[in-house]
Amino acid sequence: MRPETAIDERYRSLLQKAVRRGHVDLAITVGACMADAGDPAWFERRTDLIALSECWPLSGRTGFTKAAHSKLAALVRVARARKDRDAAGLGFLSYALARGDGSVLAGAEDDRAVRLLAQAVQRPTKFWEWIAAQPCGEDRRHVIAHAGRLGAGDRPHDQAVAQAAAYLALSAPLPQTPEAPPAAGAFPYWAVFDRHTAAGKRALRDVARDLHLKVDQLEWCFYYYEGAIANAEAPSPWWARYCRWGFDRHGLRPDEAPLLWEPARLQLAEALSGDSHTLQAEVYGWRLAHRDRVELLKQQVELFIGRLRDVPRDQPELF
Repeated sequence: MRPETAIDERYRSLLQKAVRRGHVDLAITVGACMADAGDPAWFERRTDLIALSECWPLSGRTGFTKAAHSKLAALVRVARARKDRDAAGLGFLSYALARGDGSVLAGAEDDRAVRLLAQAVQRPTKFWEWIAAQPCGEDRRHVIAHAGRLGAGDRPHDQAVAQAAAYLALSAPLPQTPEAPPAAGAFPYWAVFDRHTAAGKRALRDVARDLHLKVDQLEWCFYYYEGAIANAEAPSPWWARYCRWGFDRHGLRPDEAPLLWEPARLQLAEALSGDSHTLQAEVYGWRLAHRDRVELLKQQVELFIGRLRDVPRDQPELF
């Protein structure tokens, strides 16, 4: 498999979107590929971030060992769950405010949380010291522990999501995380190529020019209507607020945006078809070459998830 530097933009996007859309087998395959090719510590932090971003309450109900299947088990549990993206929504809003964008403030009581976490982005050490001093139950403390793994070496907006998860864990009882329906249909590989990939940037720029759209508006539509799609979502007020702000920030009305997106979607899918087929062939080829390993990992993942449900947290040696 390619070195980590080459898989970051495509495979990182693919892994998170496979989990977000509930494609369990694909998440296991891509996760195993990345775990083999990259730094184990990096992959563990990446797993934590995906859990915090996609279903933050579930991040505290997982556990890691040195084995790769423990991280894959966490990704599978998130893929199967209804997504709760409040930590992502609150974190992104707070990060924007910390960077000076006051448009995120809505003149509501909830602005207090955004302001507090914007300060946390600017002074993370003091924030984590404050979090550590707050009393809370064991289930909440496990969420905070996973959030705290994302340290100074991670991207600032990822740190903001982790801080938001820790704050939410202290603010109210943890929401339930019911299972989501299985993923329907084939995974759309072209959706991997968003503005964080070289191919996606090129396609977005070209299609925006052809359709006389602003690039930032097309990027937001791609993200909202394709990249952010989940197999099922729990009510997530902070995520909904972030999305409303996203439309406002890019000068788009939610009732007009679908009319702009529909023709652009067809052109983007066509423009990215070659990159999509290449990536799909790579993933398929890797799975064929490692078929026995992938099947073994799937069995280990299910066993690990079963033990995680049944065994008390104070007995990690049983794993």
